[in-house]
Amino acid sequence: MARKEKLDRTLGNLMDEVEQKMFLVKMEYEKYFAGIERIEPLRERDTIKRMLREMETEHTASTTQRFKLQTLKSRYQSMELYWTRNLIQIERGTHTKMKFRADLHAKPIPGVAVEALSNEQVAVLQQRKERAEREERSYKLVYDKYLEARQKCGQSTEISFEAVREALHKQVRLIKSTYQTEQVKFRILIEDGKAKVKAVPQT
Repeated sequence: MARKEKLDRTLGNLMDEVEQKMFLVKMEYEKYFAGIERIEPLRERDTIKRMLREMETEHTASTTQRFKLQTLKSRYQSMELYWTRNLIQIERGTHTKMKFRADLHAKPIPGVAVEALSNEQVAVLQQRKERAEREERSYKLVYDKYLEARQKCGQSTEISFEAVREALHKQVRLIKSTYQTEQVKFRILIEDGKAKVKAVPQT
């Protein structure tokens, strides 16, 4: 007679909680990509990532639970790739839904009567594109001031705009999600003789 596996109830409950959170965050991202929600659910996304890391440190004799955890990790990684790809497309103005709507206006397709997005959603996506362009200009201005501050502090100025922009963009996304704000300001600080850039929420 086969011996019944001993399941870790705490771990099982955590995996059920993560699975539910993944479903909810997936829905929030779909609304964000469609222009319904204006704030990216980055805080919730980081919570899931933290919980998965913590569960990895748990030791269980259950093959079933180990398999489920690996499955959850794989699903989450696939979701992150999908979210990242869509975020990059939105920033570049090449998101599928935006392009499809633009193509319909530029060259109507015979037999296509229903448009993919409402006027309100298109307006939001257009605003996002314009905001991304403004942010790009802001990043360049902050980059120039940051290099100037580093030079005054005797620090190397051999740092690329892309590297600085990526670091600033991560700060902005986290602040917007954490403080539920769309306004973020950059400050150039000198601490311990070194130049730093700090992003702060605007209320």
